[in-house]
Amino acid sequence: MRREPRPLTTRQEAVLAVIKVWLAERGHGPTVREIGARVGLSSTSSVAHQLGRLEARGLISRTGRDWSTCVLGEEPPARRPLRSRGPGGGVDGYGRRPAP
Repeated sequence: MRREPRPLTTRQEAVLAVIKVWLAERGHGPTVREIGARVGLSSTSSVAHQLGRLEARGLISRTGRDWSTCVLGEEPPARRPLRSRGPGGGVDGYGRRPAP
């Protein structure tokens, strides 16, 4: 038996709308305080909770540690290119050197 996902709350819709507009205008995500100021939440903990719920639903994701690195769920998170240290000197995404 498969459940239908719950609809977004009014507050979640407002937070998501702020993120969408901010990304379109500035090219990067807003900070927790900037989101709070836009949706009327003074508690950064409350904003972080809403962001966590949106992330759990797959509507947003972070490319770094901070919420200001969030991207919309439809877009795959950008990855940093790996740096090579000359021929055969590169490492993979886990810090391991490739097998010879």
